[in-house]
Amino acid sequence: MKKYIALIINLSLIHFLLGLDINIVSVTLPSIAAQFGVAANVASRVVWVYLLVLTCFLLAFGRLGDIKGFKKIYFFGILVFIAGSVLCFFANNFNLLVAFRIIQALGSSVLFALTPAIIAAGIPEEYRGRVYGINYSFTAFGGIIGRAASGYIIDAFGWNFVFILSAPVGLAALYITYKYLSGFVPSGSNRKFDMTGTLLIFAGLFFFLFAVNNGEEFGWLSLNIIGMFAASVVLITLFIFRQLKIDFPLFNVRILSDKDISFSILSFVFVYIITNGMIYITPFFLQWIGKYPKKETGLLMAVPSLLQFVSGYLSGILSDRKNSKIICTYGIIMIALSLLAYTIINPLTNVYLIILILSFYGFAIGFFIPSNTNKIMTSAPSGQKGVVSSFMTTSIRLGSAFGVVFFGAVFAFLVPQKNPLQAGIPVEIILEGFRYTFIFGFIVSVLGLLSVLLTGKRNSK
Repeated sequence: MKKYIALIINLSLIHFLLGLDINIVSVTLPSIAAQFGVAANVASRVVWVYLLVLTCFLLAFGRLGDIKGFKKIYFFGILVFIAGSVLCFFANNFNLLVAFRIIQALGSSVLFALTPAIIAAGIPEEYRGRVYGINYSFTAFGGIIGRAASGYIIDAFGWNFVFILSAPVGLAALYITYKYLSGFVPSGSNRKFDMTGTLLIFAGLFFFLFAVNNGEEFGWLSLNIIGMFAASVVLITLFIFRQLKIDFPLFNVRILSDKDISFSILSFVFVYIITNGMIYITPFFLQWIGKYPKKETGLLMAVPSLLQFVSGYLSGILSDRKNSKIICTYGIIMIALSLLAYTIINPLTNVYLIILILSFYGFAIGFFIPSNTNKIMTSAPSGQKGVVSSFMTTSIRLGSAFGVVFFGAVFAFLVPQKNPLQAGIPVEIILEGFRYTFIFGFIVSVLGLLSVLLTGKRNSK
């Protein structure tokens, strides 16, 4: 295990960086809106444009990693991410900031696409699970630091300093990649790259995610949104047909005939619908039902991340010793039970019980994710680990986008007012809306459980 320390440190730094970036930037939006004189919904482009670009390029960078070798593309990704972060720090108008976030997103896309594949290629199978666990724990740790420190950094130095924080960590990872990683990654080959397929999947995902992010603003039944969804269906369909036809596909669709890959990735979609849906809905729940101030809500929201930090590492270790399917089954069952536990919270619930429920939920999420990642990447064919890794990450990002939309739609259907407390809606009705939203999450977790049960036992220990 000692010979892999440099690789583990490198990937841990990158995962910390990614967890920090996603969580810390969201908190800057009010300050960005105030400085540049833009509305809150306009300021949100700093986040959703970043996530949109990140997702649309994942498959392309995964394929490039398989062709050119992971080290070259990975090094490029770190460099671009650092450059984008520094440029964001110096942005002096809003449009420039959004443009620089696009550059940063390109670097992030490389890192998200390739880190699971690099672990699969560079770490022996008997240690692989714990490395996935370590990296997931560092992602959670980045989230904890991002949420806890963001307010203090913004107050003391200004919103732009949250971007420059990435530079020293990124430079350390860049140095380790250059100096030590050559022995851990494949050399690649001169196989062809499907540029037409890249353009098709980029456009298809772009239209789809743009519609998802702007559906509420434009109206879900507006011609603009319906047209974007229709265009995305046509483009993604053309992409799939092209991948089945050509000899050098961007993504070999036939890989999905392996149920250890296809159903495990599907279970990830369901789990990330839950995780991002809960990240979206829980602060409203704590403030409207629990009557907690914003600062206390922020501290309570950090509780699940703390438990994910612990359970992620435990999950990784266990997946090296036990059948990952069993671990994932226990994990998804705990997720389902935790969502049912949320339904018992009411305005009189003791804060310690709320912390216990938040802890149980966080532990369950962390227990599932590294083991399922290990299962997917162990099943990935040699020479195609980059595309499997990037397809898995693309599916995760799509599930995350669905989560906010679905959880928000269920709650809005039951409680249609944007601020029900100000509208004078009785707390009992608001509470019922939250409970049905959590029950919806429970149903999604049951679908996730069925997906897990349909996988095989290839990587049983």
